[in-house]
Amino acid sequence: MPGQLVHALIKIITHKWVISKYITGPWETAAMKDCNILDTNQLIQHADIKLKEWIEDPTPLLTGCATNCFGEEVNECKVCLTEGEIDKRITDIMQKLLDSISAVIQRQLSDHLLGGKFAEPSDVLIKEAKSCSSTNISGERQFAKMKRVQSNAPSTMMTKIESKSMYAANRVGQDMAKMTGERERNIIWAVKQGAKIRVTDREKNRQYQEKMRERLRERRMEQVQKEEKGREQLEGVVEGVYRYGGLWLTEVDMGNSLSSLSETRKKEAIKSQIKFRTQVLHCDAVKIALSKLSSLQLQDQFIQILRSPIPQDSQIIQDIFEQSEKLIQQDSSEI
Repeated sequence: MPGQLVHALIKIITHKWVISKYITGPWETAAMKDCNILDTNQLIQHADIKLKEWIEDPTPLLTGCATNCFGEEVNECKVCLTEGEIDKRITDIMQKLLDSISAVIQRQLSDHLLGGKFAEPSDVLIKEAKSCSSTNISGERQFAKMKRVQSNAPSTMMTKIESKSMYAANRVGQDMAKMTGERERNIIWAVKQGAKIRVTDREKNRQYQEKMRERLRERRMEQVQKEEKGREQLEGVVEGVYRYGGLWLTEVDMGNSLSSLSETRKKEAIKSQIKFRTQVLHCDAVKIALSKLSSLQLQDQFIQILRSPIPQDSQIIQDIFEQSEKLIQQDSSEI
């Protein structure tokens, strides 16, 4: 039985005409015809009904039926499978495939199915939609032409490319050559107004570009001011570190530096060391309002930060400060 199932599945896969011959092939042929989209309503509705019938019982499709999804006769009607080769698993596979195709039709063509708003079009609607093709090939072709023109002339404005493309696609020149009387005069007057419209459009485009340049200058200035402010803050932090004995590397350094300071100066010195390690060396620390802490609390906070590891990228900064302090402590004759 498994071998028979595999053999049947191979037949379904290799005999691509099962789906192509009865569904996709006729559909593509119908879509490529030069017709109005509303003219395909009956075909779409017939295909929807036929697919639902095949979903209920795909046996006629598997064994080779005489008509396709549009009810048209199929030439060279071949037998894909015999009734003895068909079992529930094969029909389940085909039913799922047909159900997926039907779901796409229901989703994309619901307006043209029975009960849809375009299912039974009026004569007025048919006349209004006369130029609406059954495919989007024409639109895709125009996009391809516009892309080619743009690649050949990248600096050309898209509005100009679009205008030329529409002028050629709609055959405006040929239609204007056939015009006479009042309509011809109106068209010629509209063409003459194009120069004024282009001048207005160029002015609007110039104003827009100037506005964007001004916004860019403002953003750059804000960025420079922000960077300058951050640099001044870091300089203040570094000056505060040097003001109170340099960078403290141990708790002993902290004790020696604080021993001769008043309570207010102690708080300033410890806050400078904490800010340097958090803002310059980027050490991990709990965010807390330093101004509300006493000197003892600030010392405990600094000790916690001091014991936390320094990021690899910031280690070189600490090394530079250590070396600079050693150089400052040396006698000038030894330098």
